[in-house]
Amino acid sequence: VVLNQKGGPVNVSTDDAVLSKDETYNFAVFSNETIYSCGMNGTFGNNEADDECGSIYPEKAKLNFYLLLMNGVRVVFTKALAFSTVLTIRGLIF
Repeated sequence: VVLNQKGGPVNVSTDDAVLSKDETYNFAVFSNETIYSCGMNGTFGNNEADDECGSIYPEKAKLNFYLLLMNGVRVVFTKALAFSTVLTIRGLIF
């Protein structure tokens, strides 16, 4: 595998590549430098197309927090209601 980095291309050995169930080899490469692209056997992958930070919206984080908080309140309320019902039925029967 040839990694195109800021400091220039780096060759990495793929001797330890793992064969997956779909008959393809998978190999993970880690580097301290930013990897711009990589190539193997004439096939190249571009890192610019995989920008995961482009779809993050910080203004939606507050909404997600409130939705998570409301789900937590619902769980606590449901548990309290169930526990109260069990204790009421137990008190009426015994």
